[in-house]
Amino acid sequence: MTWKTKLATAAFAASVCLALAPGVATSQQPAATRPAPRAVNPAAGVAAIVNDEVISTYDVNQRASLLLAGAGIEPSRENLDRARSQAMRDLVDERLQMQEAKEKKITVEPAQVDRQIGEIARQNGTSAETLRTQLAANGIGLQTLRAQIESDIAWRRLVNGRFGSRIRISDGKVTDALARVTANSSKPQALVSEIMIAAESDEELAQADSIAARLLEEIRGGAPFSGVARQFSAASSAASGGDLGWLSQGELRPELQAVVDQLQPGQVSVPVRAPGGVYIVAVREKRAGVDPASATSVSLLQVTAPATSRTLFERQMRRVDGCDTVQRLVTNVSGAQVVELGNALESDLSPEVRARINGVDDAKATAVIETPNGLSALIVCARQSAGGGLPSRQEIENRLFDQEMAMLSQRYLRNLRRDSTIITR
Repeated sequence: MTWKTKLATAAFAASVCLALAPGVATSQQPAATRPAPRAVNPAAGVAAIVNDEVISTYDVNQRASLLLAGAGIEPSRENLDRARSQAMRDLVDERLQMQEAKEKKITVEPAQVDRQIGEIARQNGTSAETLRTQLAANGIGLQTLRAQIESDIAWRRLVNGRFGSRIRISDGKVTDALARVTANSSKPQALVSEIMIAAESDEELAQADSIAARLLEEIRGGAPFSGVARQFSAASSAASGGDLGWLSQGELRPELQAVVDQLQPGQVSVPVRAPGGVYIVAVREKRAGVDPASATSVSLLQVTAPATSRTLFERQMRRVDGCDTVQRLVTNVSGAQVVELGNALESDLSPEVRARINGVDDAKATAVIETPNGLSALIVCARQSAGGGLPSRQEIENRLFDQEMAMLSQRYLRNLRRDSTIITR
């Protein structure tokens, strides 16, 4: 099971490389007419102090340039000025993360960062040296990217080590979530992406409105939505470029669902306030819902026994916890037989069988019924998406794990901010 943070190492940094690669310029202007990157003195002044550790104006300017490059936004003077506030917030958070990692004896070896940069280059069909050259052409030192990757690796290790073993996604929680998704699957579906600017107070919301409006302007001007999401979104989906996947009507917050319902494929919303901050949502595709029965396959066993064994048979069926346990449980039930029925689409099953397994959890038995030939129970070995966009149990479990981990990570960072001394200039 994996968890990706906002920076998403290779996925994040690959967007930087792609934005800088030949033929995918960060500007719509010819290279000769593009504004030259602003020269910055490495000995520039102090922009912020985080627990006695200095963030220089050079650091902020470098990070602002990297943000714009990764988002595919034109590095004009105006855009650089706008990106500096985001760069400052990111750098403050990273200083806090690295300070906490150091406190917990977590270190990242330079070779680990080198390997990550090599992987970025490999994914883009180039070399680490070419990546360095591409960054330099946009006035960005490779150390700026290295520092960001190092912080990401350290923070993921810290958060995973602190919380990873504590998170338990129960089978019941997965079953409930899958049931909700399945129940909604017959409703219209949309392939959705998001950008979230975090805000809580009225002052923060007003600032988030302004940031979101500027980002929307850049997206409408040609900046890729996924690149902007990776660099500026505070949502856990930022690691995947804001991708939320296929969502059925009703799965989003009401404020956002109302917007998605109105958007056509390829359209991007205006900024929308919802719990947690200000959102921009994009609809990439839409499709009709699917019949859950036609999109789900089920693996079944049938267990039979003489009617005279009813009490013992029912007791053993209540103890079933997987198809591999059934044979052992019925060894002392005289005349019991186990028959493997195999896999089938739920839509292909008879109405009677569908009614019997409806609501029965995976690895559990149905109620025992009496037939002309004796007692009968069905064991639902497993259900699996057979198409139609329904997620598997593992995908549901991973999604729940990621949500829980992202929430704990954000809370951890928020507590660090609260307990630290942060001075901005």
